[in-house]
Amino acid sequence: MPCLIDNLVALYPTSLLHRRLPGMDETNRQLAAYIKSLEETEPNAVDGSTNDGGFQTTTELLKRDHPALNIFKRHMNMAVQDYARTLVSQECSASPPMLEFTTWGWGAILRGGNTQGIHIHPYANISGVYYVAAPPAALETGGDGGKIHFYDPRPRANMNQIPRQITRRRVTPIPGDMIIFPSWLEHSVSAFNGPGERISIAFNAKLMMT
Repeated sequence: MPCLIDNLVALYPTSLLHRRLPGMDETNRQLAAYIKSLEETEPNAVDGSTNDGGFQTTTELLKRDHPALNIFKRHMNMAVQDYARTLVSQECSASPPMLEFTTWGWGAILRGGNTQGIHIHPYANISGVYYVAAPPAALETGGDGGKIHFYDPRPRANMNQIPRQITRRRVTPIPGDMIIFPSWLEHSVSAFNGPGERISIAFNAKLMMT
């Protein structure tokens, strides 16, 4: 019997970068205090978004100068560059001459009962979220409360499902974790019950065409 030669090809993969940033406890404390201070002093930009309740800063957050925010921005820029190389290798026939991005982002606070509906980020190439704080309910192993959900982007793959086929991934919002994904990937956040706040910084990156 001749030897079989297989070549498995991953067609149109969807990759997420899940990065844990060590030693961010003090930075997170300062970020939480800063975003909560903006909640007290500035209008809520949540109107017109997919949020049901909660608070959201404007998308100009990354333009501000704050020590803890500057630390976050350095980590974000490095992670976007690292992820972009993977994304380009999967999606493009050739790499662009330069990987330079324009970025923007906003802070968000969700409390008990607040949710964020299924959505995408249509004006960006890469999107991400960094977790500053999480309520006890969101850190529990079981249940969906406070967790981010990512949905299978292949609608036709769901027509005749294989038994126990996975069509949704949920990720626990652990403080210090950063998740980066393609901007077209649908995602949402489930409501949680109980005390505490889910504080995050969401961000977008769009490739600059040169």
